Amino acid sequence: MTKSQILTITLFLFLAPILTFAQIKGKVVKVKDGDTVVILDKDLKEHTIRVADIDCPEYAQPYSRVAKEFTSDEIYFREVEIISKGQDRYGRTIGFIHYGNGLDLSKELLKNGYAWHYKRYSKDKDLAALEAIAREHKLGLWKDKSPVPPWEWRRKKK
Repeated sequence: MTKSQILTITLFLFLAPILTFAQIKGKVVKVKDGDTVVILDKDLKEHTIRVADIDCPEYAQPYSRVAKEFTSDEIYFREVEIISKGQDRYGRTIGFIHYGNGLDLSKELLKNGYAWHYKRYSKDKDLAALEAIAREHKLGLWKDKSPVPPWEWRRKKK
């Protein structure tokens, strides 16, 4: 293998993880629930975004409305930047929503007790710690004695 080939492979391996995360910028035009929003980009194309690495209560579940209101208060009709992790089975973009002065909606929802860290899809220790702190301080949904995770709620509903 030549030095040029080694350099090309090295650059690819270094840059590939960075390049796989697409960015979308736009204005939030709809808040569907606590962890799903619709943004409109500069080309007037709508993107449905599922907030990455967290799961908010489902509709009709305790704290669902409060989680939706929190998300709306934080980002409705604001400019946001999405760092995409890919798409889910429904065609929604899964992404981290950044807004304001460096805020991340996943972290804010966890910090305020309106979401679970979705450990099935994320091993992020910072997100796990934010959930643990909210639990410890009984913030948001952690005020309930035994809150039911949304994935269990959905399974019981089927």
